[in-house]
Amino acid sequence: MNGVARHDLRMLAGVVFLGLPMLGTAAPAGFQGSGMARPNIVFILADDLGFEDLGCYGGASYKNLGSVRTPNLDAMAAGGMRFKTCFATPVCSPARAELLTGKYNFRSGFFDIAGRNGATESLDVQAHPTVAMQLKAAGYVTAVAGKWHVGPPTNMREIPATAESDTDYPHPRECGFDRQFILPGAHLELYGKPAPEEAYTPARLQDWVLRFLASRKGQSEPFFLYYPSPIPHAPLLPTPLNPDGPLGRIKGDFGQNRGDNKNYPYLVEYLDKQVGEVLAKLTELGLRDNTLVLFSGDNGTGRPITTEMRDGRLIPGGKGTLLDTGSWVPLLANWPGVVKAGTVNGNLVDFTDILPTCLELAGAPSPAGIDGISFAAQLRGQTNSQREWVHSLQMDRYFVRDTKWKFNEKAELYDVAESPYVERLVLPENDTPESTAARVHLQHVMDELHPAQTDYMRKAHETGKVGAGMVGNEK
Repeated sequence: MNGVARHDLRMLAGVVFLGLPMLGTAAPAGFQGSGMARPNIVFILADDLGFEDLGCYGGASYKNLGSVRTPNLDAMAAGGMRFKTCFATPVCSPARAELLTGKYNFRSGFFDIAGRNGATESLDVQAHPTVAMQLKAAGYVTAVAGKWHVGPPTNMREIPATAESDTDYPHPRECGFDRQFILPGAHLELYGKPAPEEAYTPARLQDWVLRFLASRKGQSEPFFLYYPSPIPHAPLLPTPLNPDGPLGRIKGDFGQNRGDNKNYPYLVEYLDKQVGEVLAKLTELGLRDNTLVLFSGDNGTGRPITTEMRDGRLIPGGKGTLLDTGSWVPLLANWPGVVKAGTVNGNLVDFTDILPTCLELAGAPSPAGIDGISFAAQLRGQTNSQREWVHSLQMDRYFVRDTKWKFNEKAELYDVAESPYVERLVLPENDTPESTAARVHLQHVMDELHPAQTDYMRKAHETGKVGAGMVGNEK
């Protein structure tokens, strides 16, 4: 099915845009020729952070571990737009591939973590051009700092020794990044000693990012900075905020290195501190007013963590599962003078929407065959073609979901009106007229997507490399 057909499936006439003024129905023109400067774009991506872990989404504490402390992210939401329902994927590589390409992960072969269970080991940029490649062609300076995880190299112990020079790996260059400072491996085996702070690898990444931002002061070209942080992913080790925190289990290979859950609140707080520093640096450099800052997470919170919300209800982490909490992530957008402060956006968004949004803001066309729908107009308080449903896939498990109903590869229908607290299975014999209509419609959507029929998925099925280790929808 071509890109236009996929796009048309997601058009939903008459959707009420929660929290935004109805300023018009036309999508905004590109910035070229409009008299408006094209914005710088900074996309900060947390690792293993579900929406519930932020105060601005109602998170109060991590059960038995400590309070939620995210003042900078909460302020970022208060000063901009908070998306209520953004979906990524249940694990990290697939989400990164989606945001870079604007295509669902079964199209790029990232139906699992890179190289695992038959998934592709490296993003093919000839078949799937990235947002960085296209922004670079449009005149942007592009940079990436942090966890790569969509291609080689993959030595998780190879950590940059200093922030004073760039790394030089071929694959990020092929993906369109002019400058890079990346962690090539899947995860950090150890973050490094938290004291002195400059020995801590996330601090080294932050140093490079702040140096990059400083290099853009007074420059005429706009820039795109992709900043995929390695935290708060395990191993949950002490940070510079709690350098004497518990070490937990840290011997052996990565799979044995969980660290200690008691460090989790400090990891989130440290990430929040770094976001605040990025925003402050942009202000200091005089770049803030023409910079869109986006913040999100690559998948849901790790399953050892349970978050208590302000209303007292609990949300267990769902990473790696097809529960909503496996892929429901925060999405914040802040752009002074453009994004109205305090806006709550109730529309559905998924990670394929990042690419067309960035390209529209840059005045560049989106390529044919993508799955994403731009929300650039929504950032400016206008309405546009809004997403009717989102899709998420992990190996041979997947679903499509609208605001009330969720339909999976087993043709099971769930009422998710009270998700993330309840996902209620609706059996066909108990259907109402509403659930029957939802079942028929979402089956049609699934048939049009046909994720199991791509070359990547068929090959994985033939080799028997998919189908293991997933957690079901029942909750």
